[in-house]
Amino acid sequence: MRGIIIRCPDDMHFHPRTGKMLKNVLLCTSKVFPRGVVMGNLPKPVATTDDAQMYRAEIYCVDPNFSPIMTIMLTKSTTPQIVKEAFGRDVRVLKYIPNNVSTNSEEGVALTELHNFYPVLETAEKLGMIFSGHWESPLDESGAPLPEIDREVHAIPFLQEIVRHFPNLKVVVEHVTTREMIQYVESAPKNVGATLTVHHAILNISNVCDSEGKIRSPDNYCKPIAKGMIDTDAIIRAMTSGNPKFFFGSDSAPHPMSAKEKIPPAAGIFTAPVALPLLCQLFEENDALSRLENFVSRFGAEFYGLPLNEGEITLRKNPWTVPDYLGLVHIFKGGKVLNWRIA
Repeated sequence: MRGIIIRCPDDMHFHPRTGKMLKNVLLCTSKVFPRGVVMGNLPKPVATTDDAQMYRAEIYCVDPNFSPIMTIMLTKSTTPQIVKEAFGRDVRVLKYIPNNVSTNSEEGVALTELHNFYPVLETAEKLGMIFSGHWESPLDESGAPLPEIDREVHAIPFLQEIVRHFPNLKVVVEHVTTREMIQYVESAPKNVGATLTVHHAILNISNVCDSEGKIRSPDNYCKPIAKGMIDTDAIIRAMTSGNPKFFFGSDSAPHPMSAKEKIPPAAGIFTAPVALPLLCQLFEENDALSRLENFVSRFGAEFYGLPLNEGEITLRKNPWTVPDYLGLVHIFKGGKVLNWRIA
C-alpha cells in the first residue's frame, strides 16, 4: 500500500501553550487537525469564561481557520456559576489536573478533595459538559509519596467514585498509560471514554529512566510517565481495536530546550509534527490501517457529540527524516526516518 485517504482528524487533547510558543507550534497541529481540544493549564490557568475567550482570541490570531474546543480548569476557586457561564459561551470541557501533579497545576484540586466540588460536577453533568481528567495520584493510601510509575493505577479508585456518583457525566480519561486503566475504561459505563497518545504506544520506562529510576532521556519524559511493555501492548491493542471508547489525543506538549535540560526536566513531548505519520506506521504494523480513520476522525467527535470534520487528508508511504527541532523545541523522533508522511 502506497497511501491512504482519511477524513480530516481531530486532536482531542493538546497543549499549544501561549505567547511566542503558541505562534511557533500551533500550525503544526492545525494544518493536520482542523479541530482540537485545547488544554488550559497555562502559567495563569484558563479558569473563567473571560480567560477562555481571551485564549480563543489568541488562537484565532495565529490560525483563524482552526476550531478550538475550549476548556476551563477545575481549580480551588471554581463554582457552579463559573461552569454555567463558561458553557454558555461555548466552553465544552471542564479540565481536571490534581494539584501539583503536572505542569501548571498548583491551583488544582487534590483527588482527596474532589468531593468538595460535587456541586460543580453536578452542574457540568446537567449541562452536558465533558469532564476531562489527568488521573494520577501523587500519594498512596497512607499519604506517602508514590513513584511516578505507580500514580495512574492509584488514581483509579477516585475515578471510579466519580463515575459511580455521576452516571450521566461524560468523563474522559486523558492519555492512558497502564493496562489497568485500559481495562477499567473498557469495563466502565458508556459515558466513560479515553484519549490515547502515540508516544505512550511507542515508549516504555526504559526509554526514559535508568534502572534506578533516574531520568536519562529528558526528551522522552512526560506525565504520565511511560510504563512497562505490558502497558504499551495494552495501549496498542486498545487504539487498534475499533472500540469507540478510545480516541486520539496527542498530548503534544512543547517545552523549550532549556526547560528540558533542567533537573528535573519539564514534563512534555512535542509530537504534533509527527503524530499522524507515526500512527500510520503503528496501525500498519498491527494490520489495522483500516481502523485508523475511526480512531482519529470519528470516535472522539462522536463521544463529544460533534459533527464529523469535512474534507480529507492523504498520507503516503514515502520515507522522510524528521527535523530535530522546531525553533528551540525538540521534535519527537527528531533525526529518525519515518515511513509515512502527510501528502
